[in-house]
Amino acid sequence: MHLEHEELGRKYVNSETMFGDDIKDIPRSNFWVSEDGYAWDMEELAQAIEANSGVMRQPLSKHMFSTADVRAIVQHPIGKRLAALSIEQGQMAKGVRRSTIDQLDGLGKTLMADQSSDQLTSRHAIDEFLAYVATLPVAEQQVLDTLRVPAMDSHTNREYDMSIGEAVQDAKGNRVCLHKTGDFIGQAVKYLRSSK
Repeated sequence: MHLEHEELGRKYVNSETMFGDDIKDIPRSNFWVSEDGYAWDMEELAQAIEANSGVMRQPLSKHMFSTADVRAIVQHPIGKRLAALSIEQGQMAKGVRRSTIDQLDGLGKTLMADQSSDQLTSRHAIDEFLAYVATLPVAEQQVLDTLRVPAMDSHTNREYDMSIGEAVQDAKGNRVCLHKTGDFIGQAVKYLRSSK
């Protein structure tokens, strides 16, 4: 890898790091290449993954890293600290009770089915869900606010990059299409049920 980079001048998908430095300026100890052909400064990549709550999502393409890439990231001296965050994300899903998953399922189905012009049914469902969440223990509320589930937009095939709580708040604030939120929540429900 270092020979290709330093001596042969291999080309990568990106020509700069996330912070705008030239790829050729990445120190050898920080240099790493993912399977999809992106060159990374591991310090920058580790910071990006930490900022995303440990979700192993490629910050530039927004696709999930491959299993081999995840293994390489957490085995790299700079990436070792990310292993605990990745495990924490997996454990969080176990902190959502079945009744909450059922409430989410109902919300997702309502958002997907509502074709009315005023979307009042969806708005009421969001308000009811948020009222339900307010009755949950703080730990479970935090899981909903921070857990990022693997999900992909059914129309664009782009990975979603949000937590369940963010998705619901974005829908309430009219920042995201309600059907898109319903699509995400439906996939989140499947993920949470499979994690039990």
